[in-house]
Amino acid sequence: MMMSPAPGPAPARSALAEAIVAFRLPDELIRKHIHEIHQGVLAHSRYIREANFTSIHRGDLEFLFGAYDERFFTGLCLRALEGRRIRFRLATRMTNAGGKTTRFLSRTGDVSYEIAIACNLLFDGFGDRDRSIRVCGLDCNDRLEALQRIFEHELVHLVEQLCWETSNCAAARFQDIAARHFLHRAHTHNLVTRRERAADSGIRLGSRVTFVFEGQRLTGRVNRITKRATVLVQDGEGQQYSNGLRYRAYYVPIGLLEPVAEDASDRGPTSS
Repeated sequence: MMMSPAPGPAPARSALAEAIVAFRLPDELIRKHIHEIHQGVLAHSRYIREANFTSIHRGDLEFLFGAYDERFFTGLCLRALEGRRIRFRLATRMTNAGGKTTRFLSRTGDVSYEIAIACNLLFDGFGDRDRSIRVCGLDCNDRLEALQRIFEHELVHLVEQLCWETSNCAAARFQDIAARHFLHRAHTHNLVTRRERAADSGIRLGSRVTFVFEGQRLTGRVNRITKRATVLVQDGEGQQYSNGLRYRAYYVPIGLLEPVAEDASDRGPTSS
């Protein structure tokens, strides 16, 4: 019985992979392309009207995709999708990662992609008194620059998934692509997180805090910090924890918490 060879990658994906490997541009031209995209967002977006924008729409991410694909991949990203769906999402619950790119495989074998950007991390930084921000090893002067660095990072994840199905930003291939295309010097960011913002106010994991809930002032301990703080308040009808006491959990905006002096009689729960 004759054996036929396994099908190779589609031509569009092969062309994208070859273009990525062969890509070489002078640093100044790369910076020029990135600046043109920066200016293009400000000129075309209905929401991003200034570099330190206060609103954003997922359509702005679609614009970024088209602009980067045109300038850095000659439109090959869109062609390599071959009609498969790509979704852009503004993630309000992501509190540590700047973005996330996901490849979905359905039960029927259909493949789709999603690029999510943690918009709250962008909004939490770039205040007048905030520290400087670096994303992908590069200084960012405003939210739009930080958004571009995050989007560039996620775009590298996407092209790797399109060409090779897997992507790892800690691996040499990813970092080589990011450095040659976008001059990235690292694969991490130091955006201002809710946990850092809380620490600046004297509130950390385990801190004893007070807050007002339905007109009653309550006191408890911070058990988790994400978009809001999870505060455990001792309550006889609450869930029992490892210290033998019962606590009820409250989800409180960090700005409504006030740190209070430690009470040696309450060491707080250690685990649920």
